[in-house]
Amino acid sequence: MKAFFITFLTIFFLFSGSVKAANAEFLLNNAELYPTATGDEFCDEIVQKTLENITFDGMTTYEKVLSCYNYLIDTCSYGDNVLRLDFPEDNGTARAYGMLVGHVGACDDYSCAFAALTRAIGLNCYTVYGQTARANGGYTGHIWCVIAINGVEYVFDPQIDDNIGGSSYYRFCVTYDETPDSYYGAEVRWGYFEPFF
Repeated sequence: MKAFFITFLTIFFLFSGSVKAANAEFLLNNAELYPTATGDEFCDEIVQKTLENITFDGMTTYEKVLSCYNYLIDTCSYGDNVLRLDFPEDNGTARAYGMLVGHVGACDDYSCAFAALTRAIGLNCYTVYGQTARANGGYTGHIWCVIAINGVEYVFDPQIDDNIGGSSYYRFCVTYDETPDSYYGAEVRWGYFEPFF
């Protein structure tokens, strides 16, 4: 009986993960695209170079977004983004540039880099500030991304998924309802990346 129960749970989690991935694929592939640059020459150059290296013609929007997410998780680490200091202002563009060049940063930097990349693809991606659940209980200040599709906000949090590790995407294209008690008090992080409309 125990073996049956374990097999059932394994199949259930594999199936629900497949359903979640299929839902993300459908949502992203059917989202309206409005390719948008940051407006900063240096940041836009590194964003385009990065996209040229990790995506190619013929990829779906979902595949491009997943490639951006994986790129940040695979090549970046948590730490101090000192390259942002090369900019006159500490804003989203500075943080995206510093992360994509130096590959070290905090949640702000992961999120700004992801926003810059996915906005260049054309998605309405913006940064949100609030609280996230800590592994040992309680909450801590945090910045993550949201992509709005048809009036619904979907969470993308590459820094948390990088921190969790493994091959699962717990914070990739999920609603707040799908991640209960994970986020609290979400507000747009003005001065970083804001919604298109």
